[in-house]
Amino acid sequence: MLRHLGYVGANLTIDASTARTCRLANATPDRLRQLIAANLADLERVLAFNAEHEIQLYRMSSQVIPFASHPVSTIDWADEFAESFARIRHVSAKHHFRISMHPGQYTVLNSPNPAIVSASIAELEAAARLLDEVHDDPSGKIVLHVGGVYGDRAESLRRFETVSKGLPDLVRRRLVIENDDTSYSTGEVLSLSESTGFPIVFDWFHHTIRPSEDPDHTRMIARCFATWGEADGVPKVHISSQSPDGRVGHHSDEIDPADLAAFLDHVPPESPFDMMIEAKKKDLALMRLRDDLRAISKKG
Repeated sequence: MLRHLGYVGANLTIDASTARTCRLANATPDRLRQLIAANLADLERVLAFNAEHEIQLYRMSSQVIPFASHPVSTIDWADEFAESFARIRHVSAKHHFRISMHPGQYTVLNSPNPAIVSASIAELEAAARLLDEVHDDPSGKIVLHVGGVYGDRAESLRRFETVSKGLPDLVRRRLVIENDDTSYSTGEVLSLSESTGFPIVFDWFHHTIRPSEDPDHTRMIARCFATWGEADGVPKVHISSQSPDGRVGHHSDEIDPADLAAFLDHVPPESPFDMMIEAKKKDLALMRLRDDLRAISKKG
């Protein structure tokens, strides 16, 4: 039972970007203040759009606060932009928004390189602090892939488990893990969820590219849904479609209705969930998907 659709990052309808950044060499305090102010202003515009169009699920850019986890950032952005954050929290609470984040590919907890792990933990802490500023409900999550295999799958899984158990509470209460299309299947991520306690964001596109040993899709989805506790909110899923460029795993502009229908055929009956669409056309793809859902509903 689908509750809400969401989209990622920029809004194409109103041409709003929340990911302005700069080169490290140019990241002076004044330049960072300018970028943060512009990003937060557009974030307010995006959330106003979402409220107007009854879009309650949204993934915020990890670059709203440029270099938030880097030593070059010495400003107290939470304090300096307290008024902006207060307005955003008010809108989020008023419209019951569920806001998430998904740090980039360089946030890797199971890396064998201690420096990368340390930087990744700092990035997750910065993301958690930002989510606390805009959306204090713990159902707003930080989505993370397990990471690389590094020539030893079992050891890499153990390393993720060890590092994740030492994360600060502000991160642990928000962290969720996701199956991916290259390294770790749904089944492997389920095993990791059992040992760490992190809920799973089930990605249907990734699951079709890298399927689990268990061929029963409905059972696998149900198991992922069961990892979500009451404080976590309803389960979240990701959906996307293969880009026509032929590069496996690349997202298309919109969601193919056939992919949506295939996923919905396997969702456990009466199980509520939220769906984040990962498509290049972002909010435009969401509006199209709403129309496709209405068509599928009529056929049903």
